[in-house]
Amino acid sequence: MKRSGLYLFACFFLTVCAPAIAQDYLVTVTGDTIHGEIKPLTFGMDKKVQVVGPDKKKTLYPMFQVRTYRWKNDLYQPVKGPEGYAFMKVIKSGYLSLYAYQLPNQVTYDGQFLSKKDGKSTEVPNLTFKKAMKNFLEDCPTVADRIDRDELNKRDLLQIVDEYNTCIQSKTIDHGKIIAQRAVAEKKLSAWDVLEEKVKSEADFEGKANALEMIQDIKGRISRAEKIPNFVLEGLKSSLTQDAFKQPLEDALKELN
Repeated sequence: MKRSGLYLFACFFLTVCAPAIAQDYLVTVTGDTIHGEIKPLTFGMDKKVQVVGPDKKKTLYPMFQVRTYRWKNDLYQPVKGPEGYAFMKVIKSGYLSLYAYQLPNQVTYDGQFLSKKDGKSTEVPNLTFKKAMKNFLEDCPTVADRIDRDELNKRDLLQIVDEYNTCIQSKTIDHGKIIAQRAVAEKKLSAWDVLEEKVKSEADFEGKANALEMIQDIKGRISRAEKIPNFVLEGLKSSLTQDAFKQPLEDALKELN
């Protein structure tokens, strides 16, 4: 009887606790972790993630409110890829990160994408892999040379990422400072990228061309760490008065504070 009782208790424990242990989650850009049933909505320009909480309430999180989410034992993050921003599956993370992404009109994550923390990125090609990787990883000659000598090829992509990240870690601390500075600029630019894409996607309206020109000017000044004149910001605000631009404009302006 004791053995039977222990068996029943173990079954009950696994039934009740296992779902909680394996439960997926979403982390917002503000650092909040939301647990629940995850449903990615990855089609169209307006990508979102739906979370169904324990109370069965459904909440939608737009892509740029999401830092990462865990779904079916994989992590996903918003990444600026070949077709604009998209949720990509994290394969390896580091200074150089490897992602898998959905090719156009596909539901599977068959595309491969590499992104450095300095903002540089590239698709992983098939036919021109050797040339593309040599150029992309030229700041680490030991890895680039091994690719050139065919010691490393596309089948060794995970090893290439590991060796490149080890190479970068061995460089001077000044490199880390550059990364931090660029990361700040990239964070600011991402919000302005969102605003720019939103303006581009809307039907023609009066002042659209001027608004896009001002956004480009602001992005250039951010990249050069220059102060943005108030008249440029005010001019942009007066050009984007529609409700559709309210939230992305507010988010972009916040990054300048």
